[in-house]
Amino acid sequence: MPRIRAWPRPLLAVLFVLAGTARPQAENLPDLPDPHGRGGMAAVTVLDGDGEEAVLAAGGCNFPDGPPWDGGVKRYYRDVLLLSRKDGAWTWKKVGELPRAVAYAAFTASPDRKSMVIAGGCDEKEHHASTLLIGTDGKVRQLASLPGPRAYAGHLTEGGSLIVAGGTGHPDATETSLPCVELDLTSGEAGWKIRHDLGTWGMLPFAGRSDSGILIGSGCLLKPQDGKPFRVYGSALLLMDGSKRSVSELRRPVVAAAGPGVPVGRRLIFVGGDDGSHYPKPPKDHPGLSRDIFAFDGLSLSVIGRWPEPLVTAPLLRLGDSLVTVGGEDRPGHRTAKVSRWTIPEAWR
Repeated sequence: MPRIRAWPRPLLAVLFVLAGTARPQAENLPDLPDPHGRGGMAAVTVLDGDGEEAVLAAGGCNFPDGPPWDGGVKRYYRDVLLLSRKDGAWTWKKVGELPRAVAYAAFTASPDRKSMVIAGGCDEKEHHASTLLIGTDGKVRQLASLPGPRAYAGHLTEGGSLIVAGGTGHPDATETSLPCVELDLTSGEAGWKIRHDLGTWGMLPFAGRSDSGILIGSGCLLKPQDGKPFRVYGSALLLMDGSKRSVSELRRPVVAAAGPGVPVGRRLIFVGGDDGSHYPKPPKDHPGLSRDIFAFDGLSLSVIGRWPEPLVTAPLLRLGDSLVTVGGEDRPGHRTAKVSRWTIPEAWR
């Protein structure tokens, strides 16, 4: 974990300020074809066979038999789904299956935007190290595996490379000390390499890349307590612009926000998140997660609006002039099937 130091003025404070001028109404796209919803899916914007934008999504998990405190068991999925527009209407179609069920993986669109890359993730038994390339036709190809199993990581794309930050190495992990790693997707012979300059981070950190540089939040650190993992919600924030590195503190933790961050001009936008204020209270008593839409503009972090529902562990992507989330967790132990759209203010595009 990087050592925390203050940013120089005027970057001293990272403020959450409600921007009343940026509140476009959200428009819902068709729900996921699973009434129980799914959290931890991978989803990106791709180009379909006609060259039109579509959403390619895969995997995820839910509790179809009821919440975990009532004996419900988490189920993981293999489906590869495509959301595309035909004759003016958006519809979901199952186009294939992953080699095995997976959720909470790192993901990105391929450089040509015709496929999705999924790295790591987990199922009900173990964490994975495999890296998969999935086409809009559902066909799957193996890429270089991660240096080791990893799930619950943050991730971002820089140039033609997928960067994976933080996460855990196995289901019973009681620490978070995995280095950032990078895979060059433009080279068919490339393998993963460590990004020492980006340090180590917790699980479910928010991450993204904009004109201001690479941004990574602390995520959730783990420490052992009575032989079990105990979450410590971090508030460190790294901005890496070339060789220039700045580390500061957020006013409050933001963990598991819908991401990776979507760049809009110099802004990097995220949705939702968990600030840890209700941990470790019983999950069934949780009042709900964050609905904040927040943007980092290189100088400050500001709340710019409210998402239609509370949300964590959801993919966030840009579709045309909108931001879109696919599924996610709206409160502990409960997933949503909503695919929600928020129009980006015209002045920002």
